[in-house]
Amino acid sequence: MMSNLKVMIRGIYTTALTKLLSDRGFLIARPSPITAERFNLGRVYEENVLVADRSDKQGVEVEGEAEPAEAIVQTLLQVLPDIVVREKTLSEFLAEKIYSRLSLQPGFLSFDVEFPRGSKLFLDRVRSQITATINNHHLLKIVASDLVDEYESLLRSQPERAEELSNLALETLVYRKLTPRVSLTIQHVKPDGSILRLGEGRILYFQGRKLTLHRMIFGEGSKYDGLGVPKASTDYAVTLAEEGSPILRHSYYSGDGVLKGEFYNINTPIEFYPDRIRYVDLEIDVVRRPHRQPEIVDVDKLEEAVESGFISGSSAEAAKGIAQRLVAELSVAEIRS
Repeated sequence: MMSNLKVMIRGIYTTALTKLLSDRGFLIARPSPITAERFNLGRVYEENVLVADRSDKQGVEVEGEAEPAEAIVQTLLQVLPDIVVREKTLSEFLAEKIYSRLSLQPGFLSFDVEFPRGSKLFLDRVRSQITATINNHHLLKIVASDLVDEYESLLRSQPERAEELSNLALETLVYRKLTPRVSLTIQHVKPDGSILRLGEGRILYFQGRKLTLHRMIFGEGSKYDGLGVPKASTDYAVTLAEEGSPILRHSYYSGDGVLKGEFYNINTPIEFYPDRIRYVDLEIDVVRRPHRQPEIVDVDKLEEAVESGFISGSSAEAAKGIAQRLVAELSVAEIRS
C-alpha cells in the first residue's frame, strides 16, 4: 500500500468509510474530534484526497491527487456491492467548484460515487462495528439526521432494543408517510447520474414492503419503450415497487382497463423515502406484451454503461442473471395461464 494515501473524510458516511479505508492501509487525515475518539487517532496528516458527501447525500465526492484518489475508488468498487462511479471532467469540476482546497489540475482526479441501497446497507454493517447503529442508518440519515442520532443515543444505553428501535425509526420516518392517495416521485437514476422523473405515482396500496402506484401517462402519439405500443391520453400505468427488489414493474392499460403490456425495469435494489422511491437503472429490461413471450431488451445499453465505467462487470452480470430468471418465470406463468 502506498504511503501517500492520506484521506480526509466528512459527512454521514464518515465512520463507515474511516473503518473501511483505515483497515486497508489508508491514513486518515485531519479527523473530526468524534472520529479521532472512535478510532483512537492521534497523529494529524495533511490530506491529498478529500471524501465528502454529495449534496443529496446519496454518495460521496472523491477528489484529490490522482493515484490515491483512484486507489480509494478502486477499493470501494472491490468492497461495495452496487456502487456506481462517475469520473468528472475538468469542466464539470470547475462548474461545480465544490471544494476550494483541492483544485483539479493535471495529476488530480474527481469522482462522483453513488451508494445505492446495497452499498448503504453494507456501510451500515461496517459502522455498527464501531458504534451503535440502527438498521438503515445511512438511508434514514438522509431523511432525518437528528432523529437518527436520537434513536442511536437510546441504542447506546439500551443495546438490547436494537431491532425494536430500528423498526420504530423506519416506521416513523418512512413507512407512516406512505399512505393511500399520497403522491410519490419515482427517481429513475441513470448510470451517468442524470435523473429521469417518471411522473408522480399516487399510492393505491402499501403493504408488506410493497407499494402499488397509479400513474397517468403522457406523450400521446409516441410509443412505450420496448413495447412498441402506441400511447393514448386515456392510458394509465400501475407500478409495483417492492422495497429492496431489483425489479420495478410497470403495467400499462388503456382507459377502459385493457392491458397493453408490461415493462420490468432491472435496477439496483429499490429504496423507499417519505416522498419518493429511488434506484439506479441498470439499463437492461424485460418486456411482455399480452399473449406474447417475454423478452430481454437493451442489453447493449448495459454494456455501454460498463464500458463507460459507471457500472462494474459483476453488477452487469448480476443484472443479466436477474433478467434471464425473470424471463424464465414469466414464460412459465404464461404457459400455465
